[in-house]
Amino acid sequence: MKKLFRGFHTSRLWPLVLSLVLLIVGAAGFAGFSADRKVLGGSIMNKVKIANLLSRPNAIPLKVGTYIQDFHDLSLENQHFSAEGYYWLEWNEELNSRLQQEQIEPTSIVELTNQIERWNSKLFSFADKPKRLPNGNYYQQVQFSSYFSIPDLNLRRFPFETIQLPILIELGDDSLALENADVVLVPDVSSNALVGSSRDINGYKIVASDLEPVTHSYGTNWGLSEGDLTYSGVVFSATLKSTILPGILKYVLPFVIVVGIVVLAPSLEGELGDIRLAIPSTGLLTLVFLQQSYRLDLPDLDYLSFLDWIYACGYLISIATFLLFVWGTNVYQRASNENKNRVLLRINRIDSVFQVSALLGTLLVGCLAWYAT
Repeated sequence: MKKLFRGFHTSRLWPLVLSLVLLIVGAAGFAGFSADRKVLGGSIMNKVKIANLLSRPNAIPLKVGTYIQDFHDLSLENQHFSAEGYYWLEWNEELNSRLQQEQIEPTSIVELTNQIERWNSKLFSFADKPKRLPNGNYYQQVQFSSYFSIPDLNLRRFPFETIQLPILIELGDDSLALENADVVLVPDVSSNALVGSSRDINGYKIVASDLEPVTHSYGTNWGLSEGDLTYSGVVFSATLKSTILPGILKYVLPFVIVVGIVVLAPSLEGELGDIRLAIPSTGLLTLVFLQQSYRLDLPDLDYLSFLDWIYACGYLISIATFLLFVWGTNVYQRASNENKNRVLLRINRIDSVFQVSALLGTLLVGCLAWYAT
């Protein structure tokens, strides 16, 4: 057995095993990122072309515009943010007659569907009655300040994520649904801006904003016999990108330092077994602490983020380094005095191959985790 063990050349085995394991991890990440996510439940929201809705025979347009003055209190963990701004409505005489017939107040025509903590919200109308415009239409402006939920928070590329902050404005009365009145919310694209100058949130930059038409079906008849109603709506969405440098300094640099020390540990002479064994175990515990720290800023996710896959690779490197050192220490201690120098050269050679394989494996997993999103 000893002869077999001594003749067992592992200079090619270690990098092969490590590369295969890292490839499996990367492939799992690729599969996880690429899998389609399906939302359970009957609520369905679809983006639509406004021309298709207005082409319906009895369509009644209701123009909606928005202006977001400021954003506050973005919380990834709780999946909400607060916003202050305005929205305004413009409608024709036909719809006004319908509102009077159904006894719907102008301030109740639409609602902010993803609004939360309504007790801590503010809705203020600038006039008790709608204003008449020169073209004969009616106009109502409302100021709001409220918290809003983020239904679809994509953190797959955390900490370099791009997120959408949505505000859904939707018809609020069943009598105005498409099946009953064919009222269509039309985005007001004539406004000069959708967001104000005080728009950025710490750690993020707003790179785009949009106002898109949607239809929303809840998949329920609300206990009535009217069937499943579909409501017209518009979604204001602000696209935010996290700032790169703070993300690197806060999340990536500590990982690079710890894993860098672990990867450099094989550079120590193979005869320093006790010192070598202490480094990967300490690095592993440090990585666990660092990951738990940044996880406090995130909600519970059903997938792994980019940073999670990088840390998983760091765990694997630390464990593989520890196993490499256990093997090297045992081989060196069991070798005869005349063979110790030859065994030491062999250990150092394998250590060098392992270091290169660890670096290449980390790059491979990082690329797969990033580009698979």
